[in-house]
Amino acid sequence: MKRKRIRIQSQAQEEINEAFDWYFKRSPEAVDAFLTEIGESLEQIVSRPQLYPAYTKNTRRRILANFPYSVIFQEKDDVILVVAVAHAKRRPGYWRGRI
Repeated sequence: MKRKRIRIQSQAQEEINEAFDWYFKRSPEAVDAFLTEIGESLEQIVSRPQLYPAYTKNTRRRILANFPYSVIFQEKDDVILVVAVAHAKRRPGYWRGRI
C-alpha cells in the first residue's frame, strides 16, 4: 500500500508555531521535546492513520502523551490532512469550521 502524504492546514501550522513560541520562552528542553513529539505524532499518523479513533466531523484524533495538545486530522484518498493542533483546555471544537 502506498504511503499517503501529509498536509498541514495553515491554521494548524500556526497552532504549532504558537505552541513553539510559548514553550521556547519557558524552556529550551520543553520546546525540543514538544517538536520531537509533534514530529513523531505526524509520522505515526501517516504510517497508521486507522490506529486513531474516529473523533467528530469525519476526523480522527491523536492525543499527545506529554503535552496538552491533540492532532486532529482527516484521512483522504491520497493525503492525511491535519486540520488542527488543538490545546486540550482552550475553546473546544473551535476548529470545526475548517472542515
